[in-house]
Amino acid sequence: MTRRDLITGLTLGSVACGASDPPAAEPPNKPRIAAITTVYREGTHADVFFGRILHGYRLNKKTYYPRLDVASMYLDQVPDDDIGHALGEEYDFGVYPTIAEALRCGGDRLAVDGVALVGEHGDYPFNDQGQHLYPRYELFMQVIEVMKKDGVVCPIFVDKHLSYDWDKASEMYQTAKAMGIPLMAGSTVSLAWRHPPLELDYTQELDEALAVGFGETDDMGFHTMEALQAIVEKRKGGETGIASVQSFRGPKVWELRDEGVWSQDLLGAALPRTELRTEGRPEEVLKDPILFVIDYKDGLKGRLLMGNGLVRSWVVAARPKGSDQILSTECRIQFHLHGHWGFMARNFENLVADGVLPNPVERTLLTTGILSFAMESLHDNARLIETPDLAIEYKA
Repeated sequence: MTRRDLITGLTLGSVACGASDPPAAEPPNKPRIAAITTVYREGTHADVFFGRILHGYRLNKKTYYPRLDVASMYLDQVPDDDIGHALGEEYDFGVYPTIAEALRCGGDRLAVDGVALVGEHGDYPFNDQGQHLYPRYELFMQVIEVMKKDGVVCPIFVDKHLSYDWDKASEMYQTAKAMGIPLMAGSTVSLAWRHPPLELDYTQELDEALAVGFGETDDMGFHTMEALQAIVEKRKGGETGIASVQSFRGPKVWELRDEGVWSQDLLGAALPRTELRTEGRPEEVLKDPILFVIDYKDGLKGRLLMGNGLVRSWVVAARPKGSDQILSTECRIQFHLHGHWGFMARNFENLVADGVLPNPVERTLLTTGILSFAMESLHDNARLIETPDLAIEYKA
């Protein structure tokens, strides 16, 4: 039994809990994609994303068969436990030594209908601000160089934030926009199930909103920021951007709570939404809290608390303007099974096969900028950073 047989059986069979969908006819001439990734080991972002593109997946009790063909792959790093080459042999696609060759499938012209860039995991350094220096920008610009030389473009997906650096992220966005490239990016957490359901409808004004997450501030702080932004962007008037960002660490976080800079009431409403939490007073459970203070241009007070030891999930709470009611939800993922990655796979399939852009890439441009400036503030003794570059308006 090959790994394909095993994973396909698990993904399309046992996860279905006994459901038996009729086999689907193989669609003719499936769109072809290039898989560009930093590293391809089991359990990495590359594996849980491209695995679904290759094998299909179960999502909300429905089977999704592969709609795309992986035509080529580029691996920036190849550790001893690499599985990318083995998958290339099994699925009959080439693993090429350069991005240009992967996009052209060994020929002399762009030969794919879409590009997925998964620049997460691998042996890359950190800077003095604690940011993981994944080369998403560098890999992306190599993709762009091919498209410019060949005079043809296709959709691109960039996993997570565009870059650790705001200037690089902004250049990626502006380049894609200028060239007319459909660009998709972001976090799986913003796509995951919300329990209970919570979706604003552009009629509600918000006074304040709080997201609580866990993990490393850079890597996992982005997920927490997208969980927050995916909800608040649908407030009345849509998104108008960020005026300033400031970050705090340690006991100062609790002082700011007592001063009313962020709301204990919102925290109290958010925490019960998840079972993956530690009981007790937050100031006793959280030994090294980190707070992002995000002031939106329209007056919304956005707050992000990294709650390591307090939660192992993502919860969001928001207070509508002029109301004592607090809205709250958990953005729930599937640990280990990674079932929530089906949403990202489906969005990418819909983009390449149908030309449907799932959500504005401006969301991820904005969250990328917030995280970059928040990490700068945290490194620079909680310096307040005004953010005129983040006056990004969009409607989701």
